[in-house]
Amino acid sequence: MTKSPRVSNDALLAAGLDLMRQNGRPLTKVESFGRAMMYQLPDSKSVRVRTCNDHILIVLASKASKNAKLNIEGTDFLLIVMPEIERTPGKVKAYLVPTKDAVEASRKGQQVWLDSKPNTKGDNKTWNIWFRRDPNEPENIWNDYATKWAEYQLKGEAFTHSVNVDGTKAVTAVNSVTAIGTDGSFKAVVETARQMISKAAGVPLDAVKITVGF
Repeated sequence: MTKSPRVSNDALLAAGLDLMRQNGRPLTKVESFGRAMMYQLPDSKSVRVRTCNDHILIVLASKASKNAKLNIEGTDFLLIVMPEIERTPGKVKAYLVPTKDAVEASRKGQQVWLDSKPNTKGDNKTWNIWFRRDPNEPENIWNDYATKWAEYQLKGEAFTHSVNVDGTKAVTAVNSVTAIGTDGSFKAVVETARQMISKAAGVPLDAVKITVGF
């Protein structure tokens, strides 16, 4: 089955930074190796940002055993950012989870899976945590973390395409407008463009600001 288009990681990151700022906990970028997105809170505690188009936290282990090193370790918190509707531009939701809680959940889920004597070659190094509930899994060991971690969900509203990569509010620049307003006036042309952008980006109309350059 072909999956729908993805929301860019940069857009999700920007929206996550915006939510952190709304919650009075702005993040400052710090140096990191590779593709890791590492930040710091005002109290100097460290945060690793993880973005995903699906409602899942993908955890990679160094080996299949329960004492493996996990790629989410090493910071105080994880900021997990995802579209409210999977793979869909628009509103996002984010969770600021203590890393120790995420590590504990990953190890517990992996051990329960191993105890079930699964049909595996013994080299499973991907220990995923699902946020949606699975009706076929009554104990919900690996899923329903939207409920389990509800206390960690950030309050406020943020949207992809309405903030810049640094988390500041975005302004859409329009240098030429080809749409014709309903009454032919310049104001109507701009309003038509705002409505088109709002619909295409999946954001509220009041989130779209247009600057016209000549």
